[in-house]
Amino acid sequence: MEFQLVTAQDHASLAAAMAQAYSEAPWNENWSQERALRRVQGILGNYRGMGLKAVEDGRVIGGLLGFVDPYADEDFFYISELFVVPERKRQGVGKALMQALEPHLREDGIGVVQLMSIEPNEAFYEKCGLEKDSVAVLYKRV
Repeated sequence: MEFQLVTAQDHASLAAAMAQAYSEAPWNENWSQERALRRVQGILGNYRGMGLKAVEDGRVIGGLLGFVDPYADEDFFYISELFVVPERKRQGVGKALMQALEPHLREDGIGVVQLMSIEPNEAFYEKCGLEKDSVAVLYKRV
């Protein structure tokens, strides 16, 4: 398995892997290739959008997508998506993607990573060294 920075040529294969990853529990989502591609392109189109892909035997098996979130006194890196194809889940791919991200962030002088997570995945992120923040996610359907 190797990790590579995402290029525009990777968007379709990342979208396919993401759609596959979210087709299982706990999400059970039905992503079309078009919507998954829009999601990938939307994230990477943000300010200093960046992605890493995990590749094995020429196939994308996981991805991490995010962008720089400028704040008052420092920049954060916001992870919008971290996904692994179903047959490779629970084999260290996600954790390895998180670890592969850190040198890129240090190189850019970014010292904080943020993300939102569903409760079943919180234990995974804690194993990756993330801590729960005091901020709540609020929403309203309109």
